[in-house]
Amino acid sequence: MSSLKITVPLILLAFAAVLSTGNVLYHVPQAEQVAQEDSRKRLAQELSRLQSTIEYLLLKDDDASAQQQIAVLAHNHDVIVAALTDDGDRVITATRRAWVGRPIDEVLPELGLQQVGGVLQQHRPAIEVGPRGESLIGTATVLIGGERDELRPSRTGGLLVAYDLVRYKAEARAQVVRQALSWAGWVIALALAMWAVFHFLLTRRTARLMRAAERLAAGHLDARSGLRGNDELGRLGRAFDAMALQVTETQTRLREDIAERVRVQRELEASDERLQQILNNSSAVIFARDAEDRFLFVNREWERVFRMKSADVVGRLDKEVRGEARAASYRANNEQVLARNMTMVFEETLTLDDGLHTYISIKFPLHDADGAAYGVCGIATDITERKRAQAELARERELSFQREKLAALGSLLAGVAHELNNPLSVVVARAVLLEEQGNLATQTAAAKIRSAAERCARIVRTFLAMARQQPPQRGPVAIEEVVAAALDIANYALRSANIDVQIDLADDLPPIDADADQLHQVLLNLLINAHHALQDVDGPRRVRITGRHEHAASRLLLTVADNGPGIPEALRARVFEPYFTTKPTGVGTGVGLAVSLGIIETHGGTLTVEHASGAGAAFVITLPVAGPDALRSAARPASLASPGSRTILVVDDEAEVRETLGEILTRAQHRVTMVSSGHEALERLAGQRYDVIFADMRMPGIDGRALYGEIARRWPDQAARVVFVTGDMLTATLREFIAASGRPLIEKPFLPGDVRRMVGEIAA
Repeated sequence: MSSLKITVPLILLAFAAVLSTGNVLYHVPQAEQVAQEDSRKRLAQELSRLQSTIEYLLLKDDDASAQQQIAVLAHNHDVIVAALTDDGDRVITATRRAWVGRPIDEVLPELGLQQVGGVLQQHRPAIEVGPRGESLIGTATVLIGGERDELRPSRTGGLLVAYDLVRYKAEARAQVVRQALSWAGWVIALALAMWAVFHFLLTRRTARLMRAAERLAAGHLDARSGLRGNDELGRLGRAFDAMALQVTETQTRLREDIAERVRVQRELEASDERLQQILNNSSAVIFARDAEDRFLFVNREWERVFRMKSADVVGRLDKEVRGEARAASYRANNEQVLARNMTMVFEETLTLDDGLHTYISIKFPLHDADGAAYGVCGIATDITERKRAQAELARERELSFQREKLAALGSLLAGVAHELNNPLSVVVARAVLLEEQGNLATQTAAAKIRSAAERCARIVRTFLAMARQQPPQRGPVAIEEVVAAALDIANYALRSANIDVQIDLADDLPPIDADADQLHQVLLNLLINAHHALQDVDGPRRVRITGRHEHAASRLLLTVADNGPGIPEALRARVFEPYFTTKPTGVGTGVGLAVSLGIIETHGGTLTVEHASGAGAAFVITLPVAGPDALRSAARPASLASPGSRTILVVDDEAEVRETLGEILTRAQHRVTMVSSGHEALERLAGQRYDVIFADMRMPGIDGRALYGEIARRWPDQAARVVFVTGDMLTATLREFIAASGRPLIEKPFLPGDVRRMVGEIAA
């Protein structure tokens, strides 16, 4: 951007240059014309002098003196050439000796003066300007003599003198240029003086005002011009300073207002988020409608029940969403709540895909700021199962009682299993770490500890799977390995009781598609039952395990038989009932065979009891043989390669679990930060980014779910680094949260390899 302190001097200098140029262009031609006229006068005088002198000398026949008059002109710097011709136009004498004796019209073209030849031959006087205006050419007639008897000479010659105009014109131009430069100097001096005055009075002060305005526009609220004086610029500067002060005060108030609004907005958002989480995590169906039966809000349970998204429902009438017939059945209750303006409870029915459901709906009016009711909010709890339970209780009271006992025991076992997961995680992980890095003796001992701990972990997982009624995780299983694993644990008890274990497994037993841990649990339970049955038997005690492959039926038969007292025929139908036992009080609970039957049936097989040959009982397991497709698809993926050193945050309130995770990851060359609560985790995350975040689901204060929500809200990119760790997946809301978040999960107890593999997957 141009500045006045530069623009004004440039304008003044340009004015001086234009003035000087105009002066030169105007006066140079005039000066050259004056110089030419002066030279013409001198040439005319010189021609007149030479004419009279040469005529006189020639009439006296003094040709030498006449020629001398011409030769002298060769030393005159103003004369280009001078020549004297006779009456035959032949050069008699000239300043150039080469011309003498030659016709005049032959030598003139050498100087570009051919146009003068005609004038000279006509013997008439004239002064003309030469080519390009660089010379003056003067001609005159000279009497050169006559016959003896003539009174007046009749012979005439010509006189030619060429004057140089270049030097005189150059001197005239130089004088004009000197005058122009002198004028230009005075004009420049005047321009500089005017600029100095202009800069002091206007430009300098204007620049101060402009800099202050630019700083204020850039956000520097302390910008002031500081101009003084009573002229226009001084008053303008004071007005600008007053305006800048008002802008500063206004900006300060505006920032304070914005900060307050942001604070209030954040509090409102946090409050809304808490309320939204409460409503969405409620197992009840919650909705709100206005007086016209238009939906204002529905929670996540409402979306699940009606299989519609909130965005597709809110703002629409109920009859548009679910149809006129269904909407009319609820509209009367809503209108009743609005009419009475009070909370009311209704029992409402709803037909869903799986049949008729009954809900207890608590409905209450919504009021605006003036206290007027503008809508209805409903909280509906599904009591269908309660209704069904009551009907079932009326029909089968005893059976219902047994189921409640089983459910209570299952919940108890699940709770105990959950409490065991944390110490089991430490035992399993520490054993594996010792096995990986200890000496041979330590590795052997650690392997035994790990094997026993993993067995406990598998039992825990079995109880959890039974409590949450989820299908087992299947894969190719060799039945020989299951038998060997079960005997590894039960062998000591059997051997110490003098029980001889006989194994008869066919060589062609194919693999089956099953959960090895659960089959291990079933076989171990059958061995334990056989051990208990043989304790009071005198004489040889035997347990025989046989396995056969029935090719025609494509199934595998595994039989566990003992030579004990056996099971009476009347009791065989009840041995698989929950809590039924033939053992003395305190020895058995009656749960083992019921659990085993459930596991085998889940695998598509059967578990029956028969009378063994000779004496005792024989439990027969049949399982379908796995097809080739199942065996191929069950191949486990290879573990990911180590991702290199990563920065990892471990959040767990259990110190032992937290330290074990930290040691596993530290040994894998990762940088690990361990904290014991969600609050500490958020403080760490505020100052550092992590490649992987392991968060326990159950913690006091901020639990894993709330921690994930805060991370997703504050640092969305870090939410993709969260891995949940839990020992309890029984809660439906927890499973829904895991599914909705899309984050991976490690269940306790865990293995170091699982932890390292998860780091590799997240880092990849």
